[in-house]
Amino acid sequence: MGNANNKGPIPTPSLKPPPQGMVKRLQEDVTCSICLDILKDPVSIDCGHNFCRGCLVAHWSGVSASGSQCPECRAPCSRGRMIPDTRVKSLVEKIRDLPCKETLTATGSPEQGPGAQPEPGRPVQLVRLDEEGGLMLDEEALSRCLEQGGVGKAPVCLVSIVGEQRRGKSFLLNYLLRRLQNLDVKDGSWMGREEEPLEGFEWRVGTRSVTKGVWAWSQPFWVPREREKVAVLLVDTEGSMDIARGTETSVKLSALSMLLGSYQILNVSSQIKDPDLEYLEMFLHVAEEVGKEYELESIQHLDLLVRDWSSSVVLGSDGGEEHLRDVRQMLEATSPCKHPRALEVLSRSSSRCYLMPFPGKRIMTGNQGSLRDMDEDFRDSLRDYVTTLVGSVGQHIWRDRHGALLTGTQLAAKIKKFSDLMKKHHCGFSSPAQMAIAFHNQRVLDRAHADHALFLKEKDGDSQNMFTCLKVWPSKMTEQFAERRGHLLWRCRTDMQEPAPEKEALLTELEDLLTQEAETFLKTYGKRFKKFAIVAGVGAGALVLGPVCGAAGAGIAGAVIAAEAAGALALTEVVAIGVGTGAAAGIVVGGGVGGGVGGSIARKDRQRAEAAGGGREEEDRTEDLSDDSPLI
Repeated sequence: MGNANNKGPIPTPSLKPPPQGMVKRLQEDVTCSICLDILKDPVSIDCGHNFCRGCLVAHWSGVSASGSQCPECRAPCSRGRMIPDTRVKSLVEKIRDLPCKETLTATGSPEQGPGAQPEPGRPVQLVRLDEEGGLMLDEEALSRCLEQGGVGKAPVCLVSIVGEQRRGKSFLLNYLLRRLQNLDVKDGSWMGREEEPLEGFEWRVGTRSVTKGVWAWSQPFWVPREREKVAVLLVDTEGSMDIARGTETSVKLSALSMLLGSYQILNVSSQIKDPDLEYLEMFLHVAEEVGKEYELESIQHLDLLVRDWSSSVVLGSDGGEEHLRDVRQMLEATSPCKHPRALEVLSRSSSRCYLMPFPGKRIMTGNQGSLRDMDEDFRDSLRDYVTTLVGSVGQHIWRDRHGALLTGTQLAAKIKKFSDLMKKHHCGFSSPAQMAIAFHNQRVLDRAHADHALFLKEKDGDSQNMFTCLKVWPSKMTEQFAERRGHLLWRCRTDMQEPAPEKEALLTELEDLLTQEAETFLKTYGKRFKKFAIVAGVGAGALVLGPVCGAAGAGIAGAVIAAEAAGALALTEVVAIGVGTGAAAGIVVGGGVGGGVGGSIARKDRQRAEAAGGGREEEDRTEDLSDDSPLI
């Protein structure tokens, strides 16, 4: 039993959206991706993204200054460059004034949170396979499921089902869907009419696999829990034991399934066999590594759902408990234990087993999935399992390792981060052990980037002071950055674990990034150094010549600094103007002082160039040109 497409044609959108649709589209451009509300006091940062000022300050307060990144694209950003965006602020005010019944909400769409009338949902593909067999995350679809409709701020429970292909995973999810769509129904009528075709996730009978990648139901179901409501989402994953898929794909699917499921269902056939335990062992190893990397419990709740059980007349949870006890005893009897992770998880109180009988010949050969085609004992077993599961989902919300609740937005951020990691390490997921190496190596690279950002911040801070800046010539600062970059790359090369097929490519990528950051800073530093050098020369002239000549020098310096900032004058030209103007005004001494300061700079620049070309002026050979010599 597997997955027929009963979803019907997708309606074609009208060419001209209604006014409400226009407001919704406009809202998407003025929504803060941190609080998911309309921007308040919008600011723009280095990468161009906009956020509420208060949200951005609060977000960055939890990380070190050196690790400041854009919450949306994760580009390195400076905390001191939050620029008020008056255009966006004006746009927000205009949208609020539009004469439309639709109101501005936290999600950029009509309110969907707990208590709101739910819109009809549909399956959306979160993860697809590219032409090379790699997994590609659809971040827009993920955002619709986990960050909109009120889910972004709410606790979430994701029910994810994995297991061998063609064993009725999508079929089961569609009955979970029916139950969640009829939460207020107290009897078994939620299962539908006798002849009602099964709709929802794509499914059909046969041997060919239908589900590809990872799918989720687009709308959450709000389940009460104590004094709040939990957003419950259903996740369908392609057969993870498909022989057409390689181990690397299975590892990636397992990792994504772990991140997408606080309530995990492992779907097996007939009984728990050694291949099932081998897969479970691999899945748990992956979950363990993902949990350590993202501060999550590796498995919060696990159901082993045994389909087509025929070994005894005892079914359901009672039969499952007995079968699970037998499996544990079998694992404990082997020394050393063949599947230690599986034994440890199967011994937890958060793991259970449930046995379901064969569904009947009619449903195996039909394509409706209706109650009429089911054997009665299968129907009873299905009703009991789904009812029990839905009744407990509110207790299985996502938490981190410290017990703190995770909202939809926080979980989405972790999934996106993992997706970015998969893109970087194309060959790093051939096994759970290799995935652990990829995680470790990425941490090494991230630490090097963070250290470089801290180094850059320190140099930028020091160079804000004129006297500190003038102590380090631009060429010397270039050497310092090159030395720092070399040290960080050496450390990464030493600390990264093997085997790492993409090690050299990752190190080259890091080197290019550090070089680009250094070059950007050094351009600014060079301009800053020249400006301070001019200011220092003017100050020296003012001290020698007194207030009148100092004022004249300051005026001249102001014009010169402005021209220098615009890139109009070279230092030699600055000196010539200073000397010439000083002579015309009778400020011979001041001109001499300014000329001396500027000349020192000019000679060093000229003689470095001549040295690079292979020769120097004879009269300049006695000049002290070391970068450590004082400027004045």
